[in-house]
Amino acid sequence: MKPSERGSAWPGLMRTSMRNWRVLVLLLGLAALLTFSRTLPQIGAQLINPQPGSKSEIIVVDAQAAGHPFPHFWEQMFGSGRAILALRESYRRDLRAVEQITGFKYVRFHGIFDDDVGVYDEDRAGQPVYNFSYIDQIYDGLLANGVRPFVEISFMPNQLAARKILHSFWYKPDVSPPKDWSRWNGLISAFTHHLVERYGIDEVAQWYFEVWNEPNLDFWAGEPKQATYWELYDHTALAIKSTSPRLRVGGPATAQAAWVDAFIRHCAGKKIPVDFASTHVYGNDLAQDVFGSPADISRDRMVCRAVKKVHTQIAA
Repeated sequence: MKPSERGSAWPGLMRTSMRNWRVLVLLLGLAALLTFSRTLPQIGAQLINPQPGSKSEIIVVDAQAAGHPFPHFWEQMFGSGRAILALRESYRRDLRAVEQITGFKYVRFHGIFDDDVGVYDEDRAGQPVYNFSYIDQIYDGLLANGVRPFVEISFMPNQLAARKILHSFWYKPDVSPPKDWSRWNGLISAFTHHLVERYGIDEVAQWYFEVWNEPNLDFWAGEPKQATYWELYDHTALAIKSTSPRLRVGGPATAQAAWVDAFIRHCAGKKIPVDFASTHVYGNDLAQDVFGSPADISRDRMVCRAVKKVHTQIAA
């Protein structure tokens, strides 16, 4: 076939193919309708006359009962992979999809100070050097998609670590305390000042700044764990508030719903600012670790019981 003939024949071929597809789709639709019409009486019979041995249940709804708020707390915040992943388009595509479905407001991830984000280094004279380029791109990407960061302040930049103590996660975050508290204060102050300058205090005041992650486990290498975490929290909270008292800071960011009562007592006794208490628990955590009890608590009750425990501690 000559090129001119091929070009003139193509529209006719398309029309023929489209007609064939329409016929095929119509036949498939008729087949499905016939199958469903034959099956429908069987489905109805099963609903009206359930199989022997099956259990029936009657649910009565009182349409006149008083209504109660049902906040979808699980749609407020999601956790995700570490900070640097937020630079990937695949991450942002997933972020957009989840936000469109749930309307969630915050995302929390590890490692905003990890070395691959590049925020902290030291020059040849040993002086701190800050680079917020990747941090800007990470937070710009969240905000552009209608989601705010729940800023988990972690982990220790290797150049700032007292010792190189790497967690077992495959990307090896450093969980050491800082080698110099004044340099840690400087990093936190420079970080929060930069965020306010870039996004404005009215925006950043709507974020949350959470000090570390699971310091009661192996994500914090200070010893003794609780006392050294208090020191980390105190320095961090005061540095954040030095940027603006409107910025919200909290902790103890523990696993297993731990330390909340002791954390609040510490902050109250030392007059250290705290705007919220944070902790978490997993359904498969042991009652011994969460409640100090050998009780057998099922997975479907563990989280609710732990939340009640923490609420009671905060109220007290």
